[in-house]
Parts: sequence; C-alpha cells; structure tokens
Amino acid sequence: MASQDSDYSSVKTAPVRYWTLEADRADVAWLGLRCDGSTNVLSTAVLMELDTVLDALEAAPPKGLVIFSHKETGFIAGADVNEFPLFEDEPQAVEKIRAGQKILDRLAALTFPTAAAINGAALGGGLELALACDWRVALQGDRSTLGLPEVQLGVHPGLGGTVRAVKLLGVRSAMELMLTGKPIRPAKALKIGLVDRVTSEKSWRADATDLVVRKPTDRARPVIDTLLNLAPLRPILASILRKQVGRKANPQHYPAPYAIIDLWQKHGAGKHGYEAEARSFAKLVFSNTSKNLVRVFFLQTRLKDFAKSSSREFNHVHVIGAG
Repeated sequence: MASQDSDYSSVKTAPVRYWTLEADRADVAWLGLRCDGSTNVLSTAVLMELDTVLDALEAAPPKGLVIFSHKETGFIAGADVNEFPLFEDEPQAVEKIRAGQKILDRLAALTFPTAAAINGAALGGGLELALACDWRVALQGDRSTLGLPEVQLGVHPGLGGTVRAVKLLGVRSAMELMLTGKPIRPAKALKIGLVDRVTSEKSWRADATDLVVRKPTDRARPVIDTLLNLAPLRPILASILRKQVGRKANPQHYPAPYAIIDLWQKHGAGKHGYEAEARSFAKLVFSNTSKNLVRVFFLQTRLKDFAKSSSREFNHVHVIGAG
C-alpha cells in the first residue's frame, strides 16, 4: 500500500515493464524486479527502466529503499551476456558501459538509505547493483550464490564492481572474489563483509527494513587493507598477485585477471577507476579469449536447455577419447 508521503503512480504510468515500486506505511519503498524468463538479468532495458524509477524516487524520497526480486529463483543472475556480441566497437562499448555505470552511480548517490535483499544468486552485474546499495541482506543457504564471475567470460566487472568491491571488502577479499571468479556462500559473504546480515524467508523483510531505518554503523575494514591500498604499497602487492595468477593463467591467453590487477594498481579504487574499468572491459570484450569463452557459455546454455526439454532416458553411456 502506498503511503501519503511517497506517491509512485508516475512509475506505473511510465513505460516500466520489469520493475515494481510501492511504499509501505513506514514510508519504506520496495523496488522489485521481475524479468521475462526464469531468472532476472541486468539487460540494457532493465537498467534504462531503473533510471526512470530513480527519477520517481528522487522526486519523492522515501525514508529508505529496499531492492528485491519477485522471482524465487534468485536475485539477479548477472548482466545479459546476449548483449556482448552486439557491441559494434570499443568506443561504442565504452559509451554503453559508462551509461550503465552512471545509473548505478545514481543509485549509490541517493540521499536516503538503500538495501539489497538477496535471495539466491547475485552474480556479476547483479552483485554490482547490490554493491551500489548501502546495505545487503542475503537469504541463508548452503549454495555458493554471491560472486563476480566475469573472468570466466574473459572480462571483469564493468558496472563499477572493480572499484566498489575493493572499497567495501578491502583489496584482499575483493581480489579473491574477482580473480578466481568463484561464488561464495552467504555465510562467507557475511564474514568478509560483502553482506551485512544473513536472513531467513520469514525475516528478510524485517531485516532489510531495520537496516534502512536504523542505519547501523558501517563495518570497519581491517587496517592492513587500508595500508595495502596506499599508492606506494600497491605495486608490491600487485606483483605478488600477478605471480599467483601466473601459476594458473597465461596473460596472453587469459588477460582479464591481469587487467583487474592493473586497474587496482593504477587507481586504487579511486574515482577515476570507473572510467578506466569501462575502457578495460570494452577492450577485453573484443579479445579472442572473451569471444571464445562467451561462445562456450552459449553452447553450455543450449545443452542445459536441451537437457531440460528432452524426455529421453539413457540406459548406456560410452566415453570416447581422453574424457
């Protein structure tokens, strides 16, 4: 039920298809995402609609904002990989990426507290959107559902993730998250400060409301992470990180992890890191590595869809070759 303080009828009359916006009696706004298909993805259309929603929120500021998913399958599975092949060239890619960054910058700059209520998967661009909020609550569970897996597609976070992850977590935890690309469980996310609370199906709304209304003190980062982010020390740690990555990935074949380290060494999660991130992402997305990994991603997706739609039962399996 909409409150008297915040009237978001303009959002309902605007061409907004994927987002819903309501305010409760406490004047906390609830922004829900429901994409077509089984999962939410952060496509250009979804981001542009979010920009429209932010207009309404800025015009009638609530006491707080909670972003959630209408889907039981998860929060946001990531950016829409189908849009990667649509980039025409690097300058156009930079322009589009910067446009997406600026929308999340608007979310981060809202004058009232914001929280992301994460149920299930929050990966890539989905986690980057959550990072643009002041607070994060995650639904408890044993599955590894929170991560920045972009290196598995030959790129790195492109919506401000390389900057915001370091600011929030410190360089050590942020680098582990980005360089490995491996998602983590909610319990570990709480331990490293990626989320502020682990909640349940019954209490997630109350926990998210409490965060935006009560505004608890920010979680302090370890002093060592502050020291490691200083300009004189960054080259030393960057060299160590490159050696660690080098044991598993040749820079000629897998440039993305090295690009992440380069961005941090040069900008230290500073304000200039956002544009540098966009330019680096645009360069990587046109690399042969990324093109081939994206192609593999599409093939895997097709196989999964085929398996779901097939009703045939197999009685024998033959392994051919070195498999």
